[in-house]
Amino acid sequence: MHPHRTHDRLAYSTAVAHARAGLARGTRTARTHHPHTKRRNQATEAPMDPSQHDAARRTGTPGAERAPWLAGRAPAALWPPHFGAAIFDFDGTISDTADLWRKVDEAFLGSRGFQVPADYARTLSVLGFEAGARYTIERFGLRESVEDICDEWNAMGRALYRDEARLRPGAEAYIRALRRRGVHVALATTNDPDVLNSMRGIDMEALFETRVHGKDVPVPKSKPDIYLEAARRLGAAPADCIVFEDITVGIRSARGAGMLTCGVRSNDPVQDEEEVREAADLFLEDWRDIAL
Repeated sequence: MHPHRTHDRLAYSTAVAHARAGLARGTRTARTHHPHTKRRNQATEAPMDPSQHDAARRTGTPGAERAPWLAGRAPAALWPPHFGAAIFDFDGTISDTADLWRKVDEAFLGSRGFQVPADYARTLSVLGFEAGARYTIERFGLRESVEDICDEWNAMGRALYRDEARLRPGAEAYIRALRRRGVHVALATTNDPDVLNSMRGIDMEALFETRVHGKDVPVPKSKPDIYLEAARRLGAAPADCIVFEDITVGIRSARGAGMLTCGVRSNDPVQDEEEVREAADLFLEDWRDIAL
């Protein structure tokens, strides 16, 4: 391998280390975005070509200098890409589905004589279907099985996602642009694959190289397993990855695994935006802000 082919990845690894050192000292310039911030001139930075990404995925050696791109704010720091792999959450990150699951919760609990507690959606947001079903059984003293509850949620979710789920404006364009630049992309979601596959007009299989669901990694996102599995399937080291998430626990676990993180503003009222901003390396308010 020629040394010059790994230059951008070496700089990236160092950028993450230096940025986090700065964050520990209270520096927030790399993590926050203000709506009036101007985008940086794309011409000032040369993007990596696919061959550089492939070389980058085979090295984890830290570099000697900090890459300048991470000093910018999102969305300017997100294009052109300076990472070899990108991992995306689905609900709340690239799709606004909070209202759909609110309908599921209201119908499911309402049919059993319960109102939806204020903290219920926030708790379930980090759990997969099975863990969420177990939590629901314990919290409400239900006599149903985990399998029966998952099947009911699945059927309700499929019906709603089929006709109402949409990708957030700008999200699909960004993902496709990354793939054209040679960046490897994966989905990491606790949602059920049957629910996502029911969506009309969204070909998830074509959009992502690999998809990791809660069924594949049945642990909550407070642990980094689902992100690490996505990276493994892409053949990428954690330090080569950026994770896009809207929940704090996912951001913290991904960062703890050595990945760069970008918090994404969600239209879900359960999101604590300030907490997400504090936890993430970068923060994105709107996918359309990324100047492709």
